[in-house]
Amino acid sequence: MSEWKELSSLESWMLQTEEQQDHIAEMVLERLPDRLFLAESFSTQLSDGRTLLLPCFYDEKYETPLILIPGGSFSYGLGAEEEKSIRELCTAEEWAMIRSLLSLSMPNVEMHVPPFLMGRYPVFDWAVEESIELSDAVERPDFSGDEGPLPIYVTKSEMRHFFAKTEYRPPRDWEWEFVAKEARNNLFISGNEMPSDKLLKDICITSFGRGNKNKKAANLYGISGLALATLTSVDDQADAVAVRGGAAGFYPFQGPGQWAMLLTALRMPLENMPGGVAGLRLCLDIPKCSSD
Repeated sequence: MSEWKELSSLESWMLQTEEQQDHIAEMVLERLPDRLFLAESFSTQLSDGRTLLLPCFYDEKYETPLILIPGGSFSYGLGAEEEKSIRELCTAEEWAMIRSLLSLSMPNVEMHVPPFLMGRYPVFDWAVEESIELSDAVERPDFSGDEGPLPIYVTKSEMRHFFAKTEYRPPRDWEWEFVAKEARNNLFISGNEMPSDKLLKDICITSFGRGNKNKKAANLYGISGLALATLTSVDDQADAVAVRGGAAGFYPFQGPGQWAMLLTALRMPLENMPGGVAGLRLCLDIPKCSSD
């Protein structure tokens, strides 16, 4: 796949003028399925005072906005320093609980991630229910007490059926972590510090019916709902999957170590999830920028 040089990193993207960025977004749109169109860009203020604008593409069929994520290089997995920081935050009981899971993310490796599109929100219940038949025998988290739209958790088999029908794919495991680390190697999905109670309430969102709540839950790239459990593919065929996030399903936390699901490097086997289910997020490769 030919990579767009303007999208090879966040810095490369921000070197473009707003006019150039609009032109690139139009070029990307021309190569996407016809049901997508350009929507208002996601905008956020960086710590250095610059404004980051990321194109947003809206899918009419699934009523889902997707953000253009510039590529970049990052440390995929858990390094020795990060492990030390986590251990200092844990009680002995908590460390005993999460140590084996963290070992799945070690050692860390340097990786380059090409640009791609990711849904701003998790896939909503109605989108799945109208696309595939869901098993009545599966126990799923009930988010119905919240104001919709609402996410849905599915099995690995249901995930495959859904993506086979939609022209989308799940996030690759390293893409999810790349977005969660926000090009800053964040320890948590909300930054490098243990989130405060107020921040926890914002990021552990389980419904997406209010714009102000969605905005508070969004990270640097405009992605909301990272604290919900998400299925990621560990290989390109999505035969092997992992689960990222998940803290929102247990918030407010009732037991030790549940905060660990806010860690950007923590990935879990699907069988560790109650009912063997987790949520979905739409992703798309950005088509080639030129013919070979």
